[in-house]
Amino acid sequence: MANVSPKPLWLLSSDAKKYVASCTVCQFTKPGQRKPAGFMIPIRPQKPWEHTGVDFVGPFPCTPCGNAYILVFVDYFSKWVEVSAVKEATVFHVLTTLGSEHRLTTAYHPQTNVTERVNHSLKTAIRAYVGNKNTAWDRYLPQICFALRMAPHESTGHSPSLFLYGQELNTPLDIITQPSCDGTDEPGIPYPESLESSIREAHDHARSILDESHAKKKKYYDQRRQPVSYSVDELVRVKTHPHSDALANFTAKLTPVYAGPYHITQKLSEVNYGLTDVNTGADAGVFHVVNLFLLAEMPEEVSVDSVDHLLII
Repeated sequence: MANVSPKPLWLLSSDAKKYVASCTVCQFTKPGQRKPAGFMIPIRPQKPWEHTGVDFVGPFPCTPCGNAYILVFVDYFSKWVEVSAVKEATVFHVLTTLGSEHRLTTAYHPQTNVTERVNHSLKTAIRAYVGNKNTAWDRYLPQICFALRMAPHESTGHSPSLFLYGQELNTPLDIITQPSCDGTDEPGIPYPESLESSIREAHDHARSILDESHAKKKKYYDQRRQPVSYSVDELVRVKTHPHSDALANFTAKLTPVYAGPYHITQKLSEVNYGLTDVNTGADAGVFHVVNLFLLAEMPEEVSVDSVDHLLII
């Protein structure tokens, strides 16, 4: 750009900037410098099991029972965890059996699925339990789950069991040391009414704490983000996430940073967009705005004959 500034031409500086910005090779190979896009849109469930995160963890070494994966369910409201050791990762069969609506997280942006944090905790706990017995990991899932249900969650400061049942779970030591219960929490109050009251109070408390937690997380999350919006039919490129493969002589460092071009066909929310491949017309899936970048099209050619006057720069 510095080399063209002194030349007595039309508004070449402006045209040159547009031309360079629209270079196809540059747009697909140079990393973007913008602030990450997309503000947080928290999911705010109002009761237990209104929203449930589902995921598979694995594969693990095959156990004597033939299990290789862990099917994980997490309640967005109480953070209660349910897991099951399974032989195959077939989530479609699971959701069809349960009659649940399947909502996918966007590619390379799984923050909306709360099971990501639980998956990490599960793998850490399994590593601590199994030692060198790598094929016995499924034996320890009940103990690990019990610990997760009893531990205070970082978002609420309370255990999942308290928010789901209105009381803490009894440990083996509690069963031995606590006096037997006659079915009444308080004198003169029938147990069903007492239980209903404690659960209702726990849920009200959970909603209040979750709203406060969501507001705090959104505040700090949005400080590091910027709002970016696209329109239907705009051309975009999508950030790639390749992995190097030494055996195939493939290195991620030398691959294009973006893929595309893609057309935006749907605006599903303020941060999620549906795309189609421009070249094939095939559905490319749903992507979060953090992975989308506008594709600048090459400007029309400008000739000196078509310019009314020249400007000396």
